Amino acid sequence: MVTKRSVSLADEVASAVEEAAKQDGVSFSAWLSKAAEKQLQVRQGLRGVAAWEGETGSLSAEELAAGEALLARLRSGVSGVASRVRRR
Repeated sequence: MVTKRSVSLADEVASAVEEAAKQDGVSFSAWLSKAAEKQLQVRQGLRGVAAWEGETGSLSAEELAAGEALLARLRSGVSGVASRVRRR
């Protein structure tokens, strides 16, 4: 199911989205939908971390550094990273 909405964007944002959608080979709407989905996943993840920290205490400096390193590897496209993630 799809819900139609009318949104207003700053001209610069609309132009950048149009270009990004063209480069990705998708429609303007599809690109915005995917971007919104990613932002919602980030928000969900942040809530999850906050809940986890509420139960176990704040992440240590070492844990934060390991998370930052993992994120950098994921962003760089290094394959096989997920299989090396250590779970508590």
